[in-house]
Amino acid sequence: MGDLLRWPVRATTVALVCGPLLAAYWTTPWELACLAAAGLLHTEVGLWLWRERPAARMGPLLVVSGLVWLLDAWGRSALPALCAGGLMLSVLHDPMHLHAGLVVTSGRLRGRWDRAVAAAGYAYWPVLAAAALAAGQLSLPNLLHLRALTYPLVGVFLAAVFLVRHRRAGRDDRHAYAPFWAALTANGLCTAALSTLTYGPGHWPTVLYALGASLIPAGAALSAHRAERRRLLQARDHERRRVERDVHDGVQQRLLAAAMMLRQDDPALVARGAAEVDNAIADLRDLVRGMNPAALVCHGLSGAVAAIAERAGIPVAVDDRVGHVTLPEPVATTAYFVTMEAVANSAKHARAGRVTVTLATEGDRVAVTVHDDGIGGAQPVPGGGLHGLRERVESCGGTFRVSSVRGRGTAVRAVLPLVAV
Repeated sequence: MGDLLRWPVRATTVALVCGPLLAAYWTTPWELACLAAAGLLHTEVGLWLWRERPAARMGPLLVVSGLVWLLDAWGRSALPALCAGGLMLSVLHDPMHLHAGLVVTSGRLRGRWDRAVAAAGYAYWPVLAAAALAAGQLSLPNLLHLRALTYPLVGVFLAAVFLVRHRRAGRDDRHAYAPFWAALTANGLCTAALSTLTYGPGHWPTVLYALGASLIPAGAALSAHRAERRRLLQARDHERRRVERDVHDGVQQRLLAAAMMLRQDDPALVARGAAEVDNAIADLRDLVRGMNPAALVCHGLSGAVAAIAERAGIPVAVDDRVGHVTLPEPVATTAYFVTMEAVANSAKHARAGRVTVTLATEGDRVAVTVHDDGIGGAQPVPGGGLHGLRERVESCGGTFRVSSVRGRGTAVRAVLPLVAV
């Protein structure tokens, strides 16, 4: 869904910035720049997070809050009777930020406390408006006055919520998500102070509002980067432990047994020891084959990809433009596994009739693209083959993308640096 909405959301954002927002603030370029930057940051970071973690709520929340921000910025100038004082931000934008702060670690609300806090955030303004209506005092000035009275408590409450989240999180989560929680806290306190001291128009209040809001997508991007680096390090450690375990439980035990047998004078034991050495060598070859495939070692990436095409159960066309390029071993190995996994998925799951593999250089990077004409709908899921490929590619300093629209096939693309990380 994130890939389908990516460009429509961008087009809507640009239309809001270049249309209503430009018309409303063209005489105040500083305010225009700050308001537009805050909205664009929200939508771009949100789209990136939505693409990287499609099952999480974090990306959609930032995207919608960015669009709400731009609509409110225009409405405060063009429709002051409805949007004066940034009420749209209070009703929707701020609760979405609270929601995002609660789901950043897990992707969704977890437990009664999280749900209660998120519900309180969304219900805050409807409850105030209902109370004002019941008292016969429902008007824009009265709502702004109520906000000025209650927002200091709101700011303190938000700061307390995110402080508690930080203290209760594990050490790794505290390191990864502290920038986002700090940005939310700073923005909440800034908003509370500005809403209490002034809610009228003005150059500096608008700039300060925008700067405070811009902290949130910046903090989200930094936290996402830290979390991704942590995940890659954990994946590397897991793979290293797997290899150590395979060597310890397999090859090492065979060699120890062979050493004991070869020290004996019994010819039968010596023969068994020699057989154990041969078995250990075979185990070691099997282990190494998963790291450096024989076809890749002997024939390079071009030859190895050609071998994949020959073994595939469906027609595979290879467009090789890197035969003259010397690739670092980790890069060539990663490109090989991307091709092998993507072609295998096309043959087994995509019901594809044809696959095209393209190997090309792009400046100081090499790009591997595998496209099929299958049913589409493929998504990287934790523990799946595509997810493992993403980890492998990003551990080499590259980028990994999957574009798979139902009925239009799947394109898997990895871009790797020619200098290994």
